[in-house]
Amino acid sequence: MKIIIQTNKIKCDIGKCKNIAKYSVAPDGAPLSQYVNICEDCADEIYSALGKHLVPKSPKNMLAKAVRRGK
Repeated sequence: MKIIIQTNKIKCDIGKCKNIAKYSVAPDGAPLSQYVNICEDCADEIYSALGKHLVPKSPKNMLAKAVRRGK
């Protein structure tokens, strides 16, 4: 997955947003038609929403769990 800073004037792909996209998100090797173009406002909202669901585990807890399993 890669994030490209958009230099062309492309509309944001998120719902009813009519802003100009600043970023394009693309899987490796995907054609241009599969890029998701998002403006800075939508990118901030997505980042905040994902942060509520995807909380990284602290390394200390992961190490303690591995020790308990005998690794």
